[in-house]
Amino acid sequence: MNILIASNLTIRSNEVLALAKALRKKHQVTICTMASEASYKGLAFTTPENPVRGDLVTNLKMQLNILEVLEFTEHSKGKENSVTAYEFYGNPADMISIMLGEVMKERPPELVICGISNSTNMGPDIYSSSNVGMAMMATYMGVRSIVVGTDFVAGGHSIQSLENVAQFVEKNINEFVKASLPGYTLLNINVPEVENFKDINGIKFTRMGKMNLSLQFEEKTCPAGVNYFWAKKSERENLLEDCLDDKCWYDKGYVSITPLNVDATDWGAIDNWGKVVKELKKNV
Repeated sequence: MNILIASNLTIRSNEVLALAKALRKKHQVTICTMASEASYKGLAFTTPENPVRGDLVTNLKMQLNILEVLEFTEHSKGKENSVTAYEFYGNPADMISIMLGEVMKERPPELVICGISNSTNMGPDIYSSSNVGMAMMATYMGVRSIVVGTDFVAGGHSIQSLENVAQFVEKNINEFVKASLPGYTLLNINVPEVENFKDINGIKFTRMGKMNLSLQFEEKTCPAGVNYFWAKKSERENLLEDCLDDKCWYDKGYVSITPLNVDATDWGAIDNWGKVVKELKKNV
């Protein structure tokens, strides 16, 4: 299978390498990452006034040598199980747009995997998550995509601690591609970090949770006497009483899979407000 792994982290991050290491044994893997970490970018694009740096073209043509990091051999280079990697300067959504619209347009991937995120993507986090933003862009461009997240670890995970997350993706990758989903729908997958794969309690198909925001702002004063606000991560609290959402089941040790739709139209509101719209037209 032709797979694109996309990440808001760098090519040297263990979150990227652990997933590539698990998948390249059976699949053709291409990696695209940021030159420097680009979290909390969502669907942000680089505007024409601030174009993507010119050296991007050079990087697009360069196969980054990560064979040693992935425990590859030189004999795998250029064969079916080789890995080609690109790094970008700009925003994550730029990267997906260029990879699918230019670099891989002759042979588009069958699946885009955004992650592994060094954090879960649950509740309101989906609106700011760079990896969710990339998956939305890929889905909008007609390519099946999933987001994979796990527990946050300051400074990043070790490759060994991510093996169970990568194994879950590897075991189920065909099902992700074959799954019958409505148009413009992607899967947001959060896999708990466990010591052994068998310690995962199961899989739950969940709804998006409601939590307090992951970033809180603290007001401070600089030596010059000017006030400013410093962003910091906060402890997450589930604001829903039932247990149908992503965070609840994730906290219980289950893999949470939430379908997200790129189409933001509230079709229910259109149906309910039909009569009101008719009245509004009369007053135009």
